[in-house]
Amino acid sequence: MAMSTKAKKGRWFIRAFVVVALAALFLVFRFVERVDEDRRPGDRFEIVKVADGDSMELRGGDRLRLLAVDTPEKGEPLYDEATRFLQELTLNKIGRLEFAGARRDKYGRLLAFLYVDSLLVNEQILRNGLGYLYLFKDTDMDRPEVRKMLEAQREAMKHNRGLWAIDRTPEPYYVALNGAFRLHRPGCRSVKNKKPDQYQVFADREEGLWLGLSPCRNCKP
Repeated sequence: MAMSTKAKKGRWFIRAFVVVALAALFLVFRFVERVDEDRRPGDRFEIVKVADGDSMELRGGDRLRLLAVDTPEKGEPLYDEATRFLQELTLNKIGRLEFAGARRDKYGRLLAFLYVDSLLVNEQILRNGLGYLYLFKDTDMDRPEVRKMLEAQREAMKHNRGLWAIDRTPEPYYVALNGAFRLHRPGCRSVKNKKPDQYQVFADREEGLWLGLSPCRNCKP
């Protein structure tokens, strides 16, 4: 039985609608891809405020926490010097971010290595003895930025710059839990009641920090 003119028009309309819908869907995906590309590492941001030695605010309201570095907290020695150093290096300048893994921490801050011109800001902080290398896992050492930062910290240690010039009462020894990156005093609650096969022992503070460990924030060795 021959198809009626009305039925033919109906089928033609359905086909046309499907073609238009598919074309629109394709354009949406293309648009989303382009938006995603706009937010990839390499974007440039203006630093409009420095909060302390390792965090700042970017134009647009985003906050940035520098990766793999920990600077003195307010009230600790060299807090003002570290904050001022970061201001001089970055304030009102355009920076480029390089991300590694998660882009944000639990506070919503961006986590990145920051370049201003050709300088890796994270590295410069350590080179001037105004912070410690601050790692979380073994694979962090695979990044070229972290290797540069460790060498910068070792240079500061050799020349007694900044934090490395502060006199500290030594402990008989220091410890670090296996697979962890924090150096502790032997009486720290983080290592209390741990068995000897669960930690490494270091003769002095510098021995552990030379390897890339960082001081525990609780016992502050």
